[in-house]
Amino acid sequence: MHTFRSTTRERRPNMAISEAGRFEMHLALKNTLGDAVANTVMEHLPPSGWGDVARERDVVRLERKLNLMIASTLTGALALIAIQVQILLSISNL
Repeated sequence: MHTFRSTTRERRPNMAISEAGRFEMHLALKNTLGDAVANTVMEHLPPSGWGDVARERDVVRLERKLNLMIASTLTGALALIAIQVQILLSISNL
């Protein structure tokens, strides 16, 4: 079994792969697995690296924040409407 080894010595965790590294990986895959499989593998990789892909927990966290923002905005809007109704009622009683 062939193991892909990059000629690049530097290891950078959580960093996007460079275009040169991506090309080098594609060549190694082609040499090991053939053109069709190598192309399929490369097509399934994100174009800018896994660090740019959102995970489910990231989406859930953002959804919670958005829901809190919406709830806060709606609460503020309802409070303003209530104040306007109070003002209108006070004016109509004059």
